[in-house]
Amino acid sequence: MSAKTVAQLRTQQELMLSLGLDDAYAGSSTELADIQEGYQATADSHDFPQLLVRRGIVIVANVNRYSLPTGFRKARTVKVLVITYDETELENLEGSRYKYAIDRENSEIVLSQIPSTASPAFTLSNAESAGNAVVIELDTTTGLSQYDEIFIDSASGTDEFSLVSSVSAGVSITARLRAAKSASDILYRVKEIIDIEMYRSVPTLSLETETLLLPDAFDFVTLFYSAHMAYLHLEEWDNADKYLKLWREKVAEAWLAWDKSSTGTVTQFSI
Repeated sequence: MSAKTVAQLRTQQELMLSLGLDDAYAGSSTELADIQEGYQATADSHDFPQLLVRRGIVIVANVNRYSLPTGFRKARTVKVLVITYDETELENLEGSRYKYAIDRENSEIVLSQIPSTASPAFTLSNAESAGNAVVIELDTTTGLSQYDEIFIDSASGTDEFSLVSSVSAGVSITARLRAAKSASDILYRVKEIIDIEMYRSVPTLSLETETLLLPDAFDFVTLFYSAHMAYLHLEEWDNADKYLKLWREKVAEAWLAWDKSSTGTVTQFSI
């Protein structure tokens, strides 16, 4: 089964609702908004590995509040200086040990332990191309060792995690780069940052050629929720309830049938 584009989802939605070609709903922004609602509701129904990503946050000395990564929905694991933190409520954070809380109002993650030292930085001396064994020149290699896991904070938005394959003392390291990097991008050791695995929220659909991030088996499942939304607009409560029930059943069936032993296109070890 191949991924369906927004245009294909629109067509299927219109068939599901038995719309005529001249119906104002067909091809409208309201239809797209309903498809988006179905996409979001389905994505939120389970912890899809396709939505699991890994992000790094650089530590600032004596600061325990940090902005949440873009697209944050919920955390899977949070490690600070390699120590795994457990989640708690904001009101219980003070006095707790190795806990974090999510401040939704301010879109921040708050740590119970206040880091006293900033993450040591290593600056790229030159631009580097992507590759499996890239020689990366740095301002210093002091403190870096073979097999250190590293996080590269890129000004161009191509942040990524990698592993030090080898070190040429004082000059460079060799590591895999998934994407090209610019001079002055900053490299950090993962053991000296906040390391978050999180489930991302789905992006807003806008282009007719876009596809969903969910497994392909869920593409048409999302439309049962979209149909539920369409009937809510029309105040056809019985049909709205019918399609909501169908959506719940279809999501459960698709989740049980989907091969969860295969993680699909998971990006938790990259950006």
